[in-house]
Amino acid sequence: MDTLMVLLIVLSAILWVWAVYDINKTRIHTKMSLLWLLLVLIFPMIGPLIYFQMKRRLLTR
Repeated sequence: MDTLMVLLIVLSAILWVWAVYDINKTRIHTKMSLLWLLLVLIFPMIGPLIYFQMKRRLLTR
């Protein structure tokens, strides 16, 4: 049970770091990237998941 929790925490941290990196390198408007960065920072478990789901729609605009 403890190893499962550690694994979930590590995977969540990797996803969080990946989302922050991706927000910084993706070419979207400054205000929009700041909003996404705040969302990811405030909600570290759900924020990256929402960002990666919405990323394709952001880039087509």
